[in-house]
Amino acid sequence: MSTNTAFDLLKLYKTYFANSPYFVSPKDSQEPTTKEIGYSITTENPRPQGSIDYSSKNIAFNKIGAYGQAIWFPITLKTTIKKGSQTETIQIEIEACTVGVNLMKELIRTPVSERKGKVKECFAIDDYRFTIKGFLIGKNRLVPEEQISRLKKIFESTEYVELHGGYPEIFLEDSCHVAISTLDFPEVQGKAVWIRPFTMTLETDYIEDLIIK
Repeated sequence: MSTNTAFDLLKLYKTYFANSPYFVSPKDSQEPTTKEIGYSITTENPRPQGSIDYSSKNIAFNKIGAYGQAIWFPITLKTTIKKGSQTETIQIEIEACTVGVNLMKELIRTPVSERKGKVKECFAIDDYRFTIKGFLIGKNRLVPEEQISRLKKIFESTEYVELHGGYPEIFLEDSCHVAISTLDFPEVQGKAVWIRPFTMTLETDYIEDLIIK
């Protein structure tokens, strides 16, 4: 008797996060997979199934899952926890997730006499903000307690956190150091107890030293 269980991540994402992620429709599809959002690509893909795409930094954008499926834009979070004189490294790879990036500038707006609008001066570029929405999926249909605990420890760590992945590292030019500002595990209703959704917000953390005068 097979114990494999199939589930639709798109429906789960829409259920827990109240919107649909952007995605590309399959080739030769007559209509989008979802009624809300869809795109169609008619040119032939030059890369065979199972190909790995790399960024200009030679970081993989995708990977091949245990069952041969393509997994795009996985991320890895890594940090250390101090225990007395020793340190423990904690790391977690999250495959089923989406990554949103928010870029902002601090602008100084100065009105000019007898002119429409204002003169804008870029004072500083704000920290980049990453919003990660995803699922922790337990093996053998068990609650992913170990993954939840690991993600919680990474959030509680007072040391810097590293964010790795082909997509987020496009924006992390100077350093992969980030600070996790929020981590949310929403309430879950349904039978898939081995799938736990989460949302987290991270900010770039380039300044390592605080100078006190």
